[in-house]
Amino acid sequence: MQQLAFGQRLKTALSRDALAPESSTTLFQWLEISVLSFGAVALAWWAAPTDPSLSQQRFPWLWFAPVLVALRYGVLPGLLSGAVVVGNVWLAWTLGRLPLGVSETVLFGGGLVVLLCGEFSDVWRDRNNRMEETYLYMSERVARLTKRHLLLNLSHDRLEQEMLARPGSLRDALARLRTLSIEGQSDDPMPGASGLLQLLSQYVNIESAQIYLLEPGDGSYVLGRPVARLGDPVVMSPNDDLLRLTLDTGSLAHIASQEASLQRETSQLVVAPLVAGDQELVGVLAVARMPFFSMTAENLQMMLVMLGYFADNLRSANGVKAIQQRLPSMPIVFAQEMARLLNLYERVGLSSHLVVMHFNGARRREIPDEFLRIKRGLDLYWQTFVDDMPVLVVLMPFASDSAKDGFLLRVDNWLQSRYEGDFESLKIRLSVINFAAPDPLTALATAVENT
Repeated sequence: MQQLAFGQRLKTALSRDALAPESSTTLFQWLEISVLSFGAVALAWWAAPTDPSLSQQRFPWLWFAPVLVALRYGVLPGLLSGAVVVGNVWLAWTLGRLPLGVSETVLFGGGLVVLLCGEFSDVWRDRNNRMEETYLYMSERVARLTKRHLLLNLSHDRLEQEMLARPGSLRDALARLRTLSIEGQSDDPMPGASGLLQLLSQYVNIESAQIYLLEPGDGSYVLGRPVARLGDPVVMSPNDDLLRLTLDTGSLAHIASQEASLQRETSQLVVAPLVAGDQELVGVLAVARMPFFSMTAENLQMMLVMLGYFADNLRSANGVKAIQQRLPSMPIVFAQEMARLLNLYERVGLSSHLVVMHFNGARRREIPDEFLRIKRGLDLYWQTFVDDMPVLVVLMPFASDSAKDGFLLRVDNWLQSRYEGDFESLKIRLSVINFAAPDPLTALATAVENT
């Protein structure tokens, strides 16, 4: 058994993730650079003490170390590693252990290769970061859409039986969830948490519950302080079995589940996480009392989806507040997406575009309605009116200048074929806003309000 355990540990230590982790600390990176550089030089002194620079070899083997460092970490670490190799050549020449003398051609060629490898690494690392951020954004958006579709499905299934017994449909709950975190106080650690409990009491019939914050711990989360309560809840222990099960699985746990049936050390009936679209735990809901007939799979699923939808909106609440204070008529969904894209641009420089169209011609009512029927799937559209003139704003996520120009060209061709005119003849005024602008929100407000 010990041999098997040792073999498993050795296999783990030599695995790809252990030898080349996707992320590492700065200290570990510089330690790896030092070990590669000085280790290669030390190995050369040990293997060929009379020629430690390996100048008599037909291939400059020592330059493998700075090339590897440059490919992994970029130009500057590669040059520093190359400096170690150059220093080794100087030391060997000083001690008289350089049989063929100093070859400037070899040193220059090695440095040039290191520069090229470092530049290659920097370019592709930047591209990889951009692609990863794009993937994360799209994953979050798919997760949000999935939750919305699930809510819509539940709404259709239960609309008839819920309409008489409850104050509104799930569509009303969805609209209310979008505004809870925005209407909350800015100094509240979880704005809208009390309103969320009230909604859950109406739609899921919980009677006594509490929402807790989660604080990062040692590789996991630690139960924080409560931020909202409903009824007379029972205080949940940090070692509660349902809480541990929820944190381990990242999903809802209740006392009737198979995993918890053999563990009764809990004071709660249901513990459910508030999970945002990027799988980050925002908080946890502990339900101490609810009717027995309400603990159905459908009700628990609805609870989990509503919590996830609320957590998604909570992440973008501050940005949405700022946008809607400047443009109160902007829909929440549009403002949420714009806030996420602005944040993404500030973090990694992934630019997007806004196209604002003012319709002032004789067919100003007809063209926007027709245009909305042919919209692209990824773009978001917001139609408003300024001085009784229709204004259409198109948000184009991750659209480069060429993508924006292609979009305008397609719209122009559509106007030619459908209305036998172009932007100028049909009196459609365009304003294009790049997220790279100093203040895209102010530029959007000016473009919308300027008639």
